[in-house]
This record gives sequence, structure tokens and C-alpha cells, in this order.
Amino acid sequence: MSDRKLVILGIAALIMVGWAILQNRIGRSVNTANFSSSPLVEGLQIDAVSAITIAGEKGAKTVHLVKKDGLFVVADKNDYPADVSKINALISQCLDIRTHEKITSDPANHADLKVTPATARAVVSFLDGEGKEIVGLAVSDSDEKGTGFARLLSGNEVYSIQQTPWIDASVMGYANTALVDVPKDKILSVAVQASDQEYILRSSEDGSAVLLENMPEGKQFKGTTYKTVFGALSSLSFEDVTASAIAPSDMQFDSLYLCKLKDLTVYKLSLAQKDGKTWAKVSADYLDKTDVTKTVGQVESEEELKKKEAKLLAIDAVNAFNQRHEDWIYQIPSYTAGDLTKPLSELIEDLPAGEEGAETPKEAIETAAEPSAEPNAVQ
Repeated sequence: MSDRKLVILGIAALIMVGWAILQNRIGRSVNTANFSSSPLVEGLQIDAVSAITIAGEKGAKTVHLVKKDGLFVVADKNDYPADVSKINALISQCLDIRTHEKITSDPANHADLKVTPATARAVVSFLDGEGKEIVGLAVSDSDEKGTGFARLLSGNEVYSIQQTPWIDASVMGYANTALVDVPKDKILSVAVQASDQEYILRSSEDGSAVLLENMPEGKQFKGTTYKTVFGALSSLSFEDVTASAIAPSDMQFDSLYLCKLKDLTVYKLSLAQKDGKTWAKVSADYLDKTDVTKTVGQVESEEELKKKEAKLLAIDAVNAFNQRHEDWIYQIPSYTAGDLTKPLSELIEDLPAGEEGAETPKEAIETAAEPSAEPNAVQ
């Protein structure tokens, strides 16, 4: 092959390599353009926000969040404290909305694109201290590909968006509905007063079983319901809340559930029935009332210091719990309320015929001869 032909082939090869690189770059630039986006909300001065309204289900639901003393409250629930993490999540959801293609600027198309207050999946408005809108936005439902539409309420431009955020428009969605969460292995005893019946369930010494104090002769536990009653405060939440100051006067809190922990913390739930719903007043106490002291010049062991620290932490937790809940009454879900008000007659049954007088299993009954020093006993 001549030198001339070699040069021509080399040039051709360089051209092909260059063309391949150019195509690759063009492809990359096209992809970047297809997926480029910008935020729908160009910045938001969080400190200037004094109220937030969230409307959902085409305006059928509306939530009003108002800032008081630097913290948001749920105005629709007598100013119950809002969950800070849920407020932050809402703000992040709105700021994370990214626009893609501009669809229209004609208001006549807004209803069809479901970005009007009457058609949108969610409408969120951030307001200043005078009630003026700082920024507001409307988002539509997503289609099967995850594409939706959004616009700022201050303008007519509608943009396509990906990953339309699910914005909660339920009032209780902005409250921390966790009420009490007590692990079963931390419980020493539970006392229940309901339906004119009283009983005490306690943990065995080694914590392996739940015992009924003073099991009636000829009786035994029926199934495992007693275990559910014993652990009823594990992840206990509420469905609704109202201020105790405006609670109906005919609400009778005539049932009681007391849970004593091994660290001497006690949770008390006073329960009432109203219109088929169960409502609760909740409080806490710490049974060891002795002062935590430090003697000058006395060297204390690490174990003793840890005990004092644990006691102080428990007292602080009790005080914080009471401060949070003292002015409120909570609606307990029906599936949990039944465990808090279960009468003793539903926990025990007759021993099978021919077993009366037989030795009672240790895991099912506490010796009746043992005196009870239970400070949780219902008075």
C-alpha cells in the first residue's frame, strides 16, 4: 500500500473518531436538556412565614397552621402543637418541586391541568404576619408515568413536573400522634379499673411471664389477651385531640389504667366513653419523692452517680410529659381502647373440669398468700 493511501486512511480514521466523539457529546447535551429542571419556588424566607394553609381533595380539606411564640400550632385543633418534623417535611416538599417543560400561560387551561384551588391535588400557601401570601403553589395528580403539573398561584405559567409530592391535607397529619411508648420489658405492673372490676397484672421476678395478682380459685388466664392488656402502652397513639377546657361536661372519666415501670415512673390514663369513642386524660408521676443530694466532700461511686442521673432524667421526662399533655384530651383508637378498659371477666376462665385443686402453673398465677405492696393498686 502506498504512502498516499496510508495517509488517506489515517485521515478517514481521525474523521470517524471525531464524528463519534461529536455524536457522543451531542447525545449527552440532548439528554441533559431533556432532564434539566429548575425549582418552582425560587427561595423562601422561612423566618418570615407566620402561617401555612394546606388544601387538598379539590378544596374539600383545609389545614391551618399558625406560628405562636416561635412554634407552629394546628389552629383547627385548638392550637395543638404541630410536629416540627412534619412542618419541615412540608416545606422541603414544596422547595424540592422541580419544573421541566412550560405547558401553558393561559388561565383557561388551568382547570384541565388541575392546578386551580378547585381541581388541584394540593394547594399550599405560605403567609406572612399580616396574612399576605409570600408564596403559594398548586400541584396536580400524577399520571401513570409520574408526570404532573404545577404552578405558582401568583402567575399563570404551568409547568410539567416529575415526582409530584404527596402533600398531607389532613388536620391530624401535622400533629405528633404518639402518646406513650413503653417497652413491655420495662413494665413492673399494670392496674386496671373498668366495668366495676379491678385487677393488677404484674411482671414475674425474672420478667419471663405476666401474673395476675390474687387469681380467683378455679380460674386461669383465657388465651393471651392478658398480655395485650399488659402491653397496651406500647406505641400508644391517638386519633383526635381536643382542649380539656372545652370538653363536654357530661364526659365521665370512670375507667382507669395505671402502668408502673421498673424505674418507678407511673403513667395514668383516665378514660371516658362518649358517642362510641374512647377519650383519655393522661399524666405521669415518679414515685421516689426523695431529693437527689450531693454531700460536700463525699466521694460517690460511679454506680451511685448513675442511679442519681437516671432518677433526674426520669423526673425530667415526667415533667415534660405532663407539660405536653395536661391541657388536652385524646381520642384513643378503638382497637387499642379495648385493651385499656378490658374487664377482668374477659381475661380469665374456669379451669378445665377435673383440674381444680391441681397445682397452679407458676407462670399463670401469683401466690395469693404473698402480700401485695403494689402502689398502683386502684383506690
